[in-house]
Amino acid sequence: MNSRLIVLSTAAFFFIKSAAACAGQQMTLGQCIAKAIELHPSLTAAEGTIESDRAKASQQAVNSRLSASVRSGYTRSGSTKGVNSGSNDGDWSTGVTLSQLVYDWGKTGTAVKSAKLTTQAAEKTAARTRETVIAGVRDAYYALNKAVRDVEVQQEQVHNYGQRLEWAKTYYSVGTKAKIEVTKAETDLANARLALIKAESAAEQAKAQLASAIGDPALIIDSVKDELEFADWSIELEEALKRAQANRPDLAAEELLVKKAEMDLKSAKLTNAPSVSASAGYNFGGTGYYDDDQWTTGLTLLVPVGDGGETKARTAQAKADLKVASANRDKLLQDVVLDVRTAWQSLRESAASITAARAAEKQARENLDLALGRYRAGVGDSLEVSDAVDSYASARSTVIASLYDHKEARLNLEKAMGEVSEL
Repeated sequence: MNSRLIVLSTAAFFFIKSAAACAGQQMTLGQCIAKAIELHPSLTAAEGTIESDRAKASQQAVNSRLSASVRSGYTRSGSTKGVNSGSNDGDWSTGVTLSQLVYDWGKTGTAVKSAKLTTQAAEKTAARTRETVIAGVRDAYYALNKAVRDVEVQQEQVHNYGQRLEWAKTYYSVGTKAKIEVTKAETDLANARLALIKAESAAEQAKAQLASAIGDPALIIDSVKDELEFADWSIELEEALKRAQANRPDLAAEELLVKKAEMDLKSAKLTNAPSVSASAGYNFGGTGYYDDDQWTTGLTLLVPVGDGGETKARTAQAKADLKVASANRDKLLQDVVLDVRTAWQSLRESAASITAARAAEKQARENLDLALGRYRAGVGDSLEVSDAVDSYASARSTVIASLYDHKEARLNLEKAMGEVSEL
């Protein structure tokens, strides 16, 4: 068995084990979000990026720190000719050297500040990634709520058509209805069952989507708590825009990247700045390990004379990078305003749609009750019942879709404002 097959077999084993362990779970929205925060690879990657940027910032500060080295050696030499070749005792050499950058006109400090700004931007990006993960879980959770309710609609439709079929068979057996009534009822019931199968399949796909959004594709979710009911929530547009500009982590990250680009421009201009460094050392050795010793101290001023145009080129690049960073920030700010306005309007529209949809559902229910009552009494026809059943199912589906749209609109507005809640 080759190594690739072993890896695949092991992965399959743990996948099945994980799926079995999670089977039968009924989860709440809070549980799903908590699990996603714990498991989602996007958050792990974001944390790794922050750690990497912190390490890079630390590396940039190396030049400003005291460095020390210790060396020790032994050498022995002799001639390849003569009876006394290789007879000397050799020499020992041991020393300690310290060096410290005293001043470089801000070159190192600027590089460190730039690296720290990169880390801060990564932290803001990670915060936005967390919001995106939470929003993805909520989106998938609400979609599953909708899919489960759609299944219930189709189940009721199957029930209504099944009831109509029983009545049609009874009437046909006593001769009060034609055979076509039974045939029509059987056709409607078959179509309703097919729609139910499709709705159930959509619900299973929604469960898989939720498991993926959580970051655990092996998770088997039997059911979740229904969170689709309407909850009134509103905010003034001006307030939403103000909070978005203050709270959006990605907008803060872009602002930090602009500051970093400004710092990089400053650093580029200091490419060949002079530097002053100090050093000190102590050495001892000789034929004996400690026959002789000496100490040294020094102060060095390094002034570059020419760099072949490196400073000019790096400065030009830094200016271009600053231009790009500023444009990206301004573009994101425009996108934020558009996101907030669009989501805010969708929230208002969806709230109004729920009221209208519920009124239509109520009317459709009344029409269905009348149609079924007339058919059971033997005075209605199959077309009337079919229309009433379909209309009621459509009205219920519209209400469900409106509730889902309202949840999505609120979620989109929270995301646009940078305030995605975990509940």
